[in-house]
Amino acid sequence: MSPVLIDLGEVPRGESLVPAVPAEAPPVPSRVLLAILSMILVAGLGGAVHPARPAPPSIVPAAQGDVLRVVGDRLYVIGRQTAPGVRVVRSLSLPDARLLSWHLVALTGEILDVAAAGDMLLLSVLNERTSRFGTIALRATDPDPVWRRPVLVEGVSPADRLALVREEDDTGFWWRGLDLATGEVRWSLRQPGGDVMAPSTHGGAYPDWLYQLTTDRRLLAWDTRTGRLNATQNIPERGPETLSLWPAGDMALIGARSDGTTGYDATEGLRQRWHSGVNLSWYRNPSPCGDLICAFLPQRGIMVIDPRTGRERWSSDRWNYAERVGGYLVTGLPGTAFPEHFVLDPATGDVLGEAGRWESGGPGPEPDTAYVRRVVSGKDRIWYGVLDMRRMRIRVSGAADRVAGDCHFAAGALICRRLDASVGVWRLD
Repeated sequence: MSPVLIDLGEVPRGESLVPAVPAEAPPVPSRVLLAILSMILVAGLGGAVHPARPAPPSIVPAAQGDVLRVVGDRLYVIGRQTAPGVRVVRSLSLPDARLLSWHLVALTGEILDVAAAGDMLLLSVLNERTSRFGTIALRATDPDPVWRRPVLVEGVSPADRLALVREEDDTGFWWRGLDLATGEVRWSLRQPGGDVMAPSTHGGAYPDWLYQLTTDRRLLAWDTRTGRLNATQNIPERGPETLSLWPAGDMALIGARSDGTTGYDATEGLRQRWHSGVNLSWYRNPSPCGDLICAFLPQRGIMVIDPRTGRERWSSDRWNYAERVGGYLVTGLPGTAFPEHFVLDPATGDVLGEAGRWESGGPGPEPDTAYVRRVVSGKDRIWYGVLDMRRMRIRVSGAADRVAGDCHFAAGALICRRLDASVGVWRLD
């Protein structure tokens, strides 16, 4: 299927938009741009009033070295310019950038990540003395930490007030379910030496399962909310002694190198759903991408697998990443000075459209849309807008100036680090 060039701009009625920038040319000067837009709108809309320009950003003070994290509808700014061993953690709402909480946190090491669950904020810390992880729990209404534990957060369920964590001691690893409000242990599972244990999902929704592959070739599925054993399955002798476990949501994939891969369904008591000759040993962490499974080679290459049969649907050495957005896959060309944005059919890998030097910012405001941004070459400016993948058109919403990078789309806002190290928050349409 031949690719379709995406239309890079439109001016719908009642919206303040600017035209997309050609790849080789800088943006049109603002006065000329306003004059052109005025003529277009007067001619096309019967003399309608020129719509308002995008509102200026909210500015959040920050310093060089401060860490930014965007989680859900919150922006977290973690300050380092304080006394040794003390960090300032600010929480702000999005898209209005309103300060919600402010904490001084004493710690030994660095804050690596944050996780939010209702009124609780969990800071993942790497202890520089022991090289082990720890978690500090904060609540907006409490000036001091609610609890501290030497654990690494693997998932958070606000509805269950529960955190799935992994803890390392001198004898090995423990998996635990912690009460979010108190840090108390609800359940614990020890990971025996030589066994592999991994949650069913990473970096998204709370995992339903904790999979365990034992040294005697048994596969177990534990319920992450109760810590109870849900199912056990013996792994047949198909290949080498060393097996690989790849969690893929409700499917646990067991790899035996050149002897293929077997899929077990945790919702059906770990029943074997399929065995395939596909060798995933060279791929990085096969994981769900919508209703399919995507696996990636370390340098470049993607393989898409049907989770119902285990068969390869398609593969390509053109891409090295892909993100599922609605009914589409969005991706780009790797190893290029300027990113190029493509839209693929997830079932076939066919290129449905290409949008040039635009980057995806994740799901957009409506189904089958994606937020996109584009760096203006030689300028401290990015254009931002919405890609409609059904029509293969980009609606340009505005431009963000004095941008240094580290940009995120979340909760109806574009958040970017600015040249002076502050943070700009632009409201989206």
